Amino acid sequence: MKCKHFFLASVLLLSGLIAISCVTATGDNGGGDENNPPNFISDPCAGCPKEEYISGNTAIRFFSYVKNNGGAGKISMTIGAGSGSATQQFTVTAGTSYVFQASVPVQASAASSFTYQAQFPGTAGYTDSHTITGFRTTGSPYDLQMNPK
Repeated sequence: MKCKHFFLASVLLLSGLIAISCVTATGDNGGGDENNPPNFISDPCAGCPKEEYISGNTAIRFFSYVKNNGGAGKISMTIGAGSGSATQQFTVTAGTSYVFQASVPVQASAASSFTYQAQFPGTAGYTDSHTITGFRTTGSPYDLQMNPK
């Protein structure tokens, strides 16, 4: 009889230990794997536009081609252009290539220039930067999108 009780107690103890280790081993806080966060690198796209003039040259749409070689999760992108900026959160998937885009309102100005920057999260981080001459910004970036490539 003692052997039967010992066996049942051992099975229960082992089941409990397995359940605890499964919960603590994920490292997940609901927004992605903390042990493997999103990590973006440049993902060149031959022949793809880097920028385009829209709305009769009153805005410029910028494109960045990146790949998440890290884990899935949520990222927050802050885009700066001239003196304005915009921030938006995106949910990304592991191992996926993306086209990121943002538009900046501009006005032609022969003596002006500005730099657009999109900084992507990661261990080393990747920053896509474009310097535009002959225009000045007239507002903050808008229409931020992160679409699978």
